[in-house]
Amino acid sequence: MRLNSKQGVKPAPPTNAVQMAQSANYAFDMPSAARIPRARPQTGKSRVWQELTSSQQVHPQGDRVSNDYRASHCAPGYGAHYNKTHESGYYGALWEKIEKPLILDVLRPMGGAGRKCLDFACGTGRIANVAAGLFGEVVGADISRPMLDCAQVPPNVRLRHIDMTREPLGETFDVVTAFRFFLNAEDQLKSDALKAINEHLKDGGRLVCNVHMNATSPVGLVCRLLNRLSGRTMRHTLSTTTFKELLTASGFRVEEMIPYGYLPRPGNLLPGVCGALIEPFEKVSRTLRIPGQLAQHFLVVAKKR
Repeated sequence: MRLNSKQGVKPAPPTNAVQMAQSANYAFDMPSAARIPRARPQTGKSRVWQELTSSQQVHPQGDRVSNDYRASHCAPGYGAHYNKTHESGYYGALWEKIEKPLILDVLRPMGGAGRKCLDFACGTGRIANVAAGLFGEVVGADISRPMLDCAQVPPNVRLRHIDMTREPLGETFDVVTAFRFFLNAEDQLKSDALKAINEHLKDGGRLVCNVHMNATSPVGLVCRLLNRLSGRTMRHTLSTTTFKELLTASGFRVEEMIPYGYLPRPGNLLPGVCGALIEPFEKVSRTLRIPGQLAQHFLVVAKKR
């Protein structure tokens, strides 16, 4: 995947994993993201935020419903469950073979030794670790102590235990990342988070985020059907159209939406098969120009207006 530049900056040469995504832009008919300049290291201390607990069952795959996003993600043991989810099976293969190379390709032109990145709702630090190799300074902020306790980050990443929707960090950033957050957050929390992110971005700064259950994907359609039949929300879904409207209303201009993850996730079934098939399935889907609306995930690049 290569993003076309509006600023005339030559993008980094593609890798094999990245080449799979080169045709992604056709799917959502969005203008390409403008790109920027590259990276280096510092540390800091976490700030205390009131610890929350939850009696609700922990769902490490992160797309089941919680009555309170803050509480569910602060549940004891959540960080360990979350990390285990991404070590193997569908999500492990998706991360290593599809998602991580894609994130690197998108963030690399935005990085640089003198540039700062905020990883909002950083969790156990997966995205913060990726950003650490591209930006001079990275701050990871999260309300969940169990998640932050599981994070292992390099010296140029500062972890902050804070609810940014209620207390500002007191600094601004060139780029903000927010992964596996917006799908599960309540509507008000989505709006509050986007407002906080916008306020922490420098003028012209960019938000890079994702949604991991596209409402129009095969699994998303099944989830919506089950929600309707049960009369309640059993699994969250979010469409590109709805999310774009939310971003626009929150002071962002969507520059690009990139679909990925065409192999439907079969829950906990056949983890070995998922690991073996996910990359070739992605390549075939892009070769055949399967509509991006059928991908289970999508990544968004949005610029602060």
